[in-house]
Order: sequence, then C-alpha cells, then structure tokens
Amino acid sequence: MFKKIVWLWFSTKGKNAKDVEKYIADLVSGWANEFFTGYNPPYWYEKFWFEVSPNGRFAEHEQITDYESLKLIVQEVHKHGFELFINLNAWYYTDVTFPYIQKMVGEFIELWIDGIICWNIGILEYLKEINYKGKINISTIMAVYNTEAIRFLLENYKINKVILSREITLREIENIVNTFPKIKFEVFGEGDFCRYNNGLCYAEHKYWARDICTVVVNDLIFKKKFRADFKKIILDTSLSDLDKIGYFDDKFQDVFDKISDILTKIELWIDDWEFLKKELFLIYKISKTRVDLFFDAISGPNSEKNKKIIVYFKGLTYILQNYTFLEEKDEVNSEGRESTLECKIDFLNLREELEKSIQTGMKYFFESVKTFGWEPKLKALETGLFYAKWDNLNLYSYLFFSKFPNIETVKFPTRGRSYNEKIKTIAETIESGKVDEKYIDRKVSLERSHYDLTYLFWEKLWFRKMLENKF
Repeated sequence: MFKKIVWLWFSTKGKNAKDVEKYIADLVSGWANEFFTGYNPPYWYEKFWFEVSPNGRFAEHEQITDYESLKLIVQEVHKHGFELFINLNAWYYTDVTFPYIQKMVGEFIELWIDGIICWNIGILEYLKEINYKGKINISTIMAVYNTEAIRFLLENYKINKVILSREITLREIENIVNTFPKIKFEVFGEGDFCRYNNGLCYAEHKYWARDICTVVVNDLIFKKKFRADFKKIILDTSLSDLDKIGYFDDKFQDVFDKISDILTKIELWIDDWEFLKKELFLIYKISKTRVDLFFDAISGPNSEKNKKIIVYFKGLTYILQNYTFLEEKDEVNSEGRESTLECKIDFLNLREELEKSIQTGMKYFFESVKTFGWEPKLKALETGLFYAKWDNLNLYSYLFFSKFPNIETVKFPTRGRSYNEKIKTIAETIESGKVDEKYIDRKVSLERSHYDLTYLFWEKLWFRKMLENKF
C-alpha cells in the first residue's frame, strides 16, 4: 500500500496560529506518513516578497515563513518516524536569488530535513557539487513525460524519487514505472482540475477571484471547439495552408451533432436515405468505444451533455430496429475486419449500458431533487462530497496504482479534505480483492457509478481484471 503524502502550510504565529504538535499528530492519526512543504524565510520575502517564491507558491499562507517554525515541524515529523521534504521547485532562479537558495540548503542540512523536491537543473548541479547527503525528489514541475527524460536524470544525478506530472495518463504511468522497476515514483491522487500543464504554467496562483485559473474555470465558455484531429491537420505537409484553412471552418460537427443531423434528415426524407443509413452506421461503429457515453445523473435530463446522450441512444435504437443487414450472419473477412454480427452484439451491449445509465440516472436525479427540494441545492450538497470516498473513479485509479510496488506515494492535498474514509476503503478493497457493493453509488456524476464505470473501461479493464485476479 502506498504512502499518503501531505502538504504542510500553516502559521505558528498570530491569530491563525496552529499548535504544531497537535496539527502533525492529527495528520498522522489520519494516516499521513510523509510530508512536504515550502519555505519562504524573512531574508527572502523581505527582499522579494511572496510574488517571487523559492517554491512556486505565491501566498504567505501556502508555506512556512520562519526558521523556528520549520524547526518545530521537522522535530514533530521525525518524532513520529516520518520524513519531511522541502520544495525548491520555482520555475527559475537568477544570479540574484541563487545565493539565498544556497543559504536555505545550508539550513535544511542543519535541521536534518530529509530531502529536497526540485526541478531546476541548476539546483541539481549545485547539490551534486556540494555532495548533498539528503534525498532528492524530482518535482512534477520538471514535467517528465517519458522514459528518456527519466533516464537522463537517473544517469546524471542521485535521485530518490520521481514525481510524475498530473497530465500523464494511467497507461503512460504503467509504462514508465515498469521501465524503471527499481526507482520510486509518486503520482497525483487528485489533480485539482488544473486547466494547464503543471510544469509549463507560469500563472501566479492564490489571488482568489483574480486568479487566472479561477477565471478560466468560472468564466470561459467554449462556443465552438476545434475538430479532434486539428494537430494532425496542422502538421500534414501534404496540405497547403489554404487546404488547412478549409478544414478549420466552423461547419465541424461532433459525433452527437452528426447523429442528430442525420436522424432529422432521415425523418424528413432529405437526401439519399440509403447513404444516410450507411453514414449513421459508420459513425456508431467508430464511436462505440468512446469513454464519454454516460448520462450525468447530477445534471439532469435538460443539460446539454445529457441531451446528446439521449440523441445518441435514440440513433443506436434506430439502427438496431431498422438495419436488417445486422441480422445477417457475417464472418470476419481475411483482412480481420469486424463482422456485422459482432457489430450488432457490440451495439446491443452498448444500448443496454446506455439504457441502464439513462434510467438509473433519471431515477437518481428526480429522487434527489425531491429529497433536497431543488436542483441547485442538490448540486451544492453533492459537490461537497466530491473528494470523499464516493469518488469511485478515483477509487479505481488508486487500486490501479497499488499494482506497482515502486509507486511509493500518492499525493493527497490537505486543503480541507478528509481522505481517511477513502484510504480505509482502498486498504479494505486491496485486502479483500473485491469492490464491495456499498462503495458503488452515483454521487456527484454518473461517471462514478457502477454502470458507467463498466462501460468506461469496457475494453481497457485493467482495473477489473486486476480485481478478479486479486491483484
């Protein structure tokens, strides 16, 4: 079972002061067993303030701001037998700021801090030059996405652990950790819904309503998205600039819009009916394994997302009822392409999953609205549980992480969120080798329900295969 690593940020002075001994003890009792923090002492912030931070944090309350507090924290963490790491992972250090970093490193050594989390090559070179004895963890800010980048770091520096970026997929994590079985890794349990690439984002955070991330999350509404293959088109050297401009007109439709358009034309007998039937069939054949084919139970039937799912279900039902050639027995041909019979089976399975998703989603939504009185209140109450044990999609991800003995830590932010139940759930599930039905419920969105997880990972069921084999 991986460790639970938490970020420490609090004041030991003033009206918001915390008792260090009690605070650390409470975190340990909540299963925390590794710690990290940022450090911005007076000799730094009095000269550069917090907008230029040595650890990538831009607010006073996000880091430890004096030597004595840091000393107390180190003592308390070590008293419980755990390790504390300090972030030195700002995006850059200049000739003006670097001497202060050197002074900090001296204090870390003096306090017996266990290690440094860094991404900066200059700091890595400096630590190698002074023969630093503490542990070195590569920060997520380094943005290592592939095995060659990790290999370079391991060949040039004495690395304790690599913290992988938020943006890499579970499959990429699997490939990386299997490539370096003797190296420890850390992954993110929650990515905080950051809209940017963590390692390449230069936005200053923690300015609340003026925070650029907050503006993007709350205010930015997409009116029209680029087509999904826009990168391929841009890089296609066989196309002229004029051809590329033609491909990027505003007539692009997503799968759901295409299905709606075709169904309307079929109902009105517009265009070539046989051609429309074949086009509709092809769309479903290509899109049947999409991961977003689920009904969002918390948004209700009138949301744009759910309207599209209902249209998708309607088109699938139309195909199964009207396409007589699906009844024909057709073996896989010499090229290994899928037979129409196999398509029919896939379509039937998909319709069954969508039907369950829509029916149970509708039932959950209307029962919840009736219980809570009105939809906004329901959303508020459900969102309040977002990081609790009911986040089943994350639960399955954690179970996936538990497959790999060299994933040592999974990062759990401590920003007011309780993970005790979730950690307990994961431990129980790993020990028993099965997911108890009491952990399968909707909450927040249908993405986290039993039926939708079944489809979401239909062809990529490493989670479920793992559970069946008891890991």
